[in-house]
Amino acid sequence: MIFVTGASGFLGAHLLARLVENKTHVRAYYRNPKRLQKVREVFNYYFPNDPSYFELIDWVKGDINDAYTLSKALNGVEQVYHLAGFINFEWRRYDQLKQTNTAGTSNVVNCCLAAGVKRLCYISSIAALGQNVGLLDQGATGSPEFKDPYGLTKYGGELEVWRGAQEGLEVLILRPGVILGEGYWHSGSGFLLKFVSTQPKWYPPGGTGFVDVKDVVNFSIHLMQQPKYNLTYTLVGHNMTYLEVLNKIGLALGVKRTPKWATPLWVGLLAHYLDFVRALITRGPQKLPKAYIHAMFELNQYNGASVQTETGLSYTGLEQTLERVCSRAPYRITD
Repeated sequence: MIFVTGASGFLGAHLLARLVENKTHVRAYYRNPKRLQKVREVFNYYFPNDPSYFELIDWVKGDINDAYTLSKALNGVEQVYHLAGFINFEWRRYDQLKQTNTAGTSNVVNCCLAAGVKRLCYISSIAALGQNVGLLDQGATGSPEFKDPYGLTKYGGELEVWRGAQEGLEVLILRPGVILGEGYWHSGSGFLLKFVSTQPKWYPPGGTGFVDVKDVVNFSIHLMQQPKYNLTYTLVGHNMTYLEVLNKIGLALGVKRTPKWATPLWVGLLAHYLDFVRALITRGPQKLPKAYIHAMFELNQYNGASVQTETGLSYTGLEQTLERVCSRAPYRITD
């Protein structure tokens, strides 16, 4: 049996669909019952008007920090995909991030060891590479440096997984870039599509690595079926500037105007400070943390080629990904 944490999330929904399509017996761990409807929506992309696939999943409600419930859920499980995590770039949320991304991963590792799970696939992030990407992305030794709490706590989760490897657990650590895919339209890559649909005049001048959600799923499943383990792979199919990606999304969405002017850094920082004051007054979340602003102005590149050599699989072309995703997006211009 295969067990998936974070099963009601964006990547989790796509992974579950592929697993049940392969007739795999799956047990899925989730926290919020309201998010299961989003999983059903993603399943409808894979299995139109056929709810039977969704019913094949053994759903278990719980939290990765709840050792008792998690231990019971792992009974009879051979492989675990650990996807659960908390994404936020506010330092004031550090304790919550650490509790989920680091301590939660530690609990998953401990419960896997206690339950006799054979193999664990941990979905980390390119954020865990820190600021010295050029050093760590090539497999060199050294401690990464972090400007944001998310990357720091995901790196902490990786250390917990390596501890599990030292105690006999077979592990794989995968670091995807920005994941592009259909569904969950109000977060992640869906936010990029919505942004382009507003036909903005300004764009952030930085860039990062992107990957198709189906590629992340395919590489993950393939690697979990191979005899090799205790390995780390970066999953980035395309290094692009934000302007390049926004223009390609605009073309796929059919929008008439794409961004023309690069946003100055001082404008981004001013927006951050105004947003910070707003968050203090309203006691709400920050929408523009400083680490997020800096990330939008940095041009980072990642080497994701090694996983292709290892698996024999290839990344999906960016235009092909965007055409598929945008054809299903609620923001597509049809006239």
